[in-house]
Amino acid sequence: MDIARLPFALSRPMALGAGAALAAAAIITLQAIAQQSTTPMPTMPGAEANRPADDPFAIFATAHEPAEAPISYDVWNEFVGKLVLFDSGRTEIAYRTIKQNAATFLDEFVTAIQTLRPELLSKKEQLALWINLYNAQVVRVTTQRYPVRNVEALVNGPDWSAQSLGLSGIKLSLNDIRTHILARYFGDPRILAALLVPAQGGPAVQKQAASGPIIDAQLDAAAKQYINQSGVVVVKADIAYVSPVYTLNRMYFGGEDARLIAHLKQFAKPSLAAKLAGVTRVETGKFDWALNDVVPRQNDFSPPSSQSGGQSSGS
Repeated sequence: MDIARLPFALSRPMALGAGAALAAAAIITLQAIAQQSTTPMPTMPGAEANRPADDPFAIFATAHEPAEAPISYDVWNEFVGKLVLFDSGRTEIAYRTIKQNAATFLDEFVTAIQTLRPELLSKKEQLALWINLYNAQVVRVTTQRYPVRNVEALVNGPDWSAQSLGLSGIKLSLNDIRTHILARYFGDPRILAALLVPAQGGPAVQKQAASGPIIDAQLDAAAKQYINQSGVVVVKADIAYVSPVYTLNRMYFGGEDARLIAHLKQFAKPSLAAKLAGVTRVETGKFDWALNDVVPRQNDFSPPSSQSGGQSSGS
């Protein structure tokens, strides 16, 4: 697969030729792992026939411990390093620049991940795959709908519920990944802080793609970062007003406030943990649905390369 050069850079420019080579190598790695199985890949048009009535995602409950090297998603690190601003207090994404220069790259990256077979991977590699696919698709869909300033209708609309993705012959949506696959087969509440919501009130974009060998440390860091983010947890008397990222995903906590409170305490900084000590119940707090967008000044980005093959896919 030919990967377009990445003709964009924040105020910390990087070598574009090296970036293109890294992107190509990463996609080739993904393709090679996808082809390791001798079992033919099911085709998407017949996916519905492969879905058991009781659990359409049952295939993703299985896992293996292959001896192959871990999957590398370094291309996502390259992408994030160029198009996400990390020094503004909250991470912000340059959707306009992505739409103009990198939409094709996003399409190819998401497509490449979908060639993998999660059921043939270890549980940690599976988890990294699902998180990376979810986050890349969120950026992709948000870019397609850009410009959009308030994303509440977007996140709660058809783009999140449409089964526009497919792995191992099973069609699935962003909501399926979050509420069925990740909640049911992993159930780790730290995951919620690692799943991108394209809003100022959502979890921050991480600087590194999820990676199987270090996924536990990455989840710890994401949970600590988000829980202590301003406005995510606000305590008043014995009530904690908490981001809907948690309260609307109570299945990760068995539906119990006590388990959610314990999770918040586990990753809260001392000052917040002290306030949570007297909390007995949880309510949904305020949430900033403004797009987590950064619109670059003219001199913030290097000019597009004349060799670029990246074009906007439109909305």
